[in-house]
Amino acid sequence: MIEKKSPLGRGVNALFSKIKSNSFAYIDINIISTNPHQPRTNFSNSELKELAKSISEYGVIQPITVRKTKENKYQIISGERRFRACKLASINKIPVYIKETEDDKMLELALIENIQRQDLDPIEIGISYQKLIDELKLTQEKLAEKIGKKRSTINHFLRLLNLHPIIQAGLRDFMLTVGHAKCLLTITDKEKQLDYYNFIISKNLSVRETENLIKKNHKEKKHSLYETKFFKESEKKLEKILDMKIKIKGFKNGSGKLQINFQSERELNKIINVFEN
Repeated sequence: MIEKKSPLGRGVNALFSKIKSNSFAYIDINIISTNPHQPRTNFSNSELKELAKSISEYGVIQPITVRKTKENKYQIISGERRFRACKLASINKIPVYIKETEDDKMLELALIENIQRQDLDPIEIGISYQKLIDELKLTQEKLAEKIGKKRSTINHFLRLLNLHPIIQAGLRDFMLTVGHAKCLLTITDKEKQLDYYNFIISKNLSVRETENLIKKNHKEKKHSLYETKFFKESEKKLEKILDMKIKIKGFKNGSGKLQINFQSERELNKIINVFEN
């Protein structure tokens, strides 16, 4: 007999082996609650309606997995999409596997099963990894060991959470790819990230075009500003004369900009008087 290979990571299989055997039952949908640790937060209404229609016609083919929290109360471990579709289809009782756990920590680790799903978007995966790290006090290395993933994979998804929130939303809505996101992560300023993001969307740039654009702009910025000892000394002299903050931006061709910051009309008049005299 051929042993079927599990789609879960090695660490997840080990965790489930420590959870007591499940029992099967049909239970009232109204005594089941969702789990706050559920990694998936995006549920397509159209897909839920399609699934609800299928369930109405054929029933629930794959039971959801729950745990008993108190007498006649259950919490979802996996299968929230099916649970939501059943509610849409007005199904009163649904088939479930009931898992028994000895403590909440083991249950939280069991929830890693959901992270292995193919339909989670990159941001949902990143948020899930971060929750597990924070709540279970794990390092990236320890988490990687527990779920059978490489540390670089964990880090890759966690870094996506450093993107501007609007870009994260765009990634979840498939407005851009993870490849585009990796390019944008080379920019630390979130507002500049957003400027690039809007340009990428408006011009429908490919990942390669995005990468070249950012590299080109970084290179131009690096070589456009030209600081010399003369500019620095000039800043200090002007600051001493005006008793104000001065900034000189110089370029290699000898041109530049002089920026004088004033806080009131009185200070502005002071600047004018200095130049007039």
